[in-house]
Amino acid sequence: MKEEISEALLKRYLDKTCSPEEASIVEDWYKSIGDNWSNSEMSALRKRDDIRLRMLQNIKHKSGISTSVAKSTATEIHKIRSNRYSIRLFMGVAALFLLVVAIVLFQGQLMNVLGISTKVVLVENKTKTIMKHKLPDGSIIWLNPKSTVEYSANFQQDGRELSMAGEIFFEIAKDKNRPFIISSGALTTKVLGTSFRIKTDEQAGEEVSVITGMVSVSQSQSQNLLEKALVQKESQTQEVLLVADQKVSFSKQKTKLVKAKETEDSSVGMWRRKNISFEDTPLKVIVDTLNNAFKVQIELNDTRLNNYTLTADFKQLNLLSIMEIMSQSLNLQYEVSGDRILLKKK
Repeated sequence: MKEEISEALLKRYLDKTCSPEEASIVEDWYKSIGDNWSNSEMSALRKRDDIRLRMLQNIKHKSGISTSVAKSTATEIHKIRSNRYSIRLFMGVAALFLLVVAIVLFQGQLMNVLGISTKVVLVENKTKTIMKHKLPDGSIIWLNPKSTVEYSANFQQDGRELSMAGEIFFEIAKDKNRPFIISSGALTTKVLGTSFRIKTDEQAGEEVSVITGMVSVSQSQSQNLLEKALVQKESQTQEVLLVADQKVSFSKQKTKLVKAKETEDSSVGMWRRKNISFEDTPLKVIVDTLNNAFKVQIELNDTRLNNYTLTADFKQLNLLSIMEIMSQSLNLQYEVSGDRILLKKK
C-alpha cells in the first residue's frame, strides 16, 4: 500500500503555501504513481482528478511539461483505470450469467434423473356441450363450454393439484393421504373426496358450490398486498369450510369470502345424482321429467323428436350422464347455452 498524502497537504501545495520539504514530498509521491493501484486507491484517485490536473499544471513549471501534455496525461491515466474497471465489471456480469445458465441446466438434468416432468396437460372445452374428462387419479371433471384446466403430467406423483378457469364440476376420487387442490383465480379449494362445482367469471367473481362431502376454500396466496390487507380488515378468517348444499362466493369488489346456503338452480341441480326409470316413454315426457327433476330447461329443436321413445333405468346418475346415454341411444346430440340445453338430431 502506498503512503497516503493528506488533503490538507495537497491544498497547501496547490495554494503554494507549503514548505519546500512538503513540496518535495508531494512531487515525489506523484512521480511514484504507477499502474498497479488497488480498487480503493483507484476510486479515491478518481475523486481527485481535478487535483491531479492542477498538480500537473504546477509541476510543469519544474519539469517543462506543457499544459496540453499535462491534461493529456491526466486523461490517459483516467482512461486506463476506467477501462480496467469496465473490464472487471464485464467479467463479473459474464461470470454471473454463466452461473445462472449452469444452475438452470443442472436443475433440468437433475429433474430428468429423478424422473420429474415439467410438462403440463391442458384440457380445453371448445365444444358447445359439457365435456367429461378423467384425471390420472380417477377423478372425473365436467367442463362447461369455454372452460379450461391445467395439471402436471406427473399429476399423481407431484400431488393432486390443478388450475382452472370457467365452470367445472368435480367428482373427486377419495385419497386421505393426498388432498386434491384446485387453484381458480383468487381462490384455492382443498378436498379429500367429494363432488362440487367451481365457477369463475372475470366480472362476477368466483363461486364454489358443494353437492356432497366437505371442502375447504381460501383465498390464494398470490393476492397482492392491498387485497390481503383489505381481507384481513373485513374478515377474521380467510378460510371457509363448506358441506353439502352450501356455497361460498368471492368478488374482487368485496375482497372477502361470503358463505351461504345453496339455492337449487340449474347450474347446481344438474349435478345431483338421481334414480329415474323410463319404460317405452316418449321423448317429450322424458324431457319434462328431467326438467322437473334437475331444475333445468331442456328443449327439442324439432317437434318430430317428441315421438321418439326410450326404455332406460338410470341409477344414481347426474343429468349429463343421462344426456350422454340418451344421445347415444337415440342418435341425438345436445348443446349447452347458459341455463338452456338444446336436444337435436345428429
